Amino acid sequence: MARVLILGARGFVGSAVARALAAEGHQISGLARSDEAAEALRQARIAPVAGDMDRLEQVAAQVGAHDATVFAPTVPFADEWRIAEALIEPLIGSDRPFIFTSGTAVLSHEAHDGHWNEATYAEDDPFSPPEWIAMRVETENRVRAMAERGVRAMVVRPPLIWGHGGSKQIPAIFDSIATTGAACYLGAGLNLYSNVHVDDLAAVYRLAIERGTAGALYHAVAGEANFRALAEAAAVAMDCGTRSIDIDEARKVWGDFVGPLFFGVNSRSRAVRTRAELGWVPQHLDVAEDVRRGSYRARFRQD
Repeated sequence: MARVLILGARGFVGSAVARALAAEGHQISGLARSDEAAEALRQARIAPVAGDMDRLEQVAAQVGAHDATVFAPTVPFADEWRIAEALIEPLIGSDRPFIFTSGTAVLSHEAHDGHWNEATYAEDDPFSPPEWIAMRVETENRVRAMAERGVRAMVVRPPLIWGHGGSKQIPAIFDSIATTGAACYLGAGLNLYSNVHVDDLAAVYRLAIERGTAGALYHAVAGEANFRALAEAAAVAMDCGTRSIDIDEARKVWGDFVGPLFFGVNSRSRAVRTRAELGWVPQHLDVAEDVRRGSYRARFRQD
């Protein structure tokens, strides 16, 4: 049994990781910068520890007091390595796990016409990241290199995450229904992110803590569904139609960041190393059905 500190323990990913680890008997802690935050953690059965990401020396002390650390907060890409480096420092020479959360946006190819791209990447395949997120790849590489200094440092790179009514892209499709009256997709709608249920993703973190290799990068992929298929599933859930929109309207519907970078790309990945090395087998495979009749319909339909 390990004492695990989860940074971002109240987030979509962090809370799922906390549940998965607690189910296996691990003791889970999360940072709390206020009494309200501490009580919210307790309600989630997570032990609050005093800490504030603006005071890295305080957080680093907490990292040093735990057996493993999961880094899953929402911070600007430009700050990720500065923060991670400070937190890894107490772990040098300890062989304790430190897992950095990245994402497969680093693998994405622009598809403003909504067309499919055959490019797909396993964990250590070569690729060229988009310029806007290249700094995150540098952070991944720096974290993994800490294995040379005696840290069991690893990177988990999730694709589109779904389940329990959460995610980013899928709720945004439902938002487009509220805005336009139809479930929207960009262009042909054949482009996609590979996907994984958040509970299956959490299992990757658990397995990485228990048996992961220092310096490893792990993907978490359970399947693929293009954005038009997801929009069609949302339309079934909400009894409405679907509509193709161009990139200019996508920016109006979803914003200048989300429109092009969440819906205007292909990001396809494979979890070859994760399955082989960790023995990971995802259990939740049908994102479209969860959108049509599962957690998303329950969240967004008000009847």
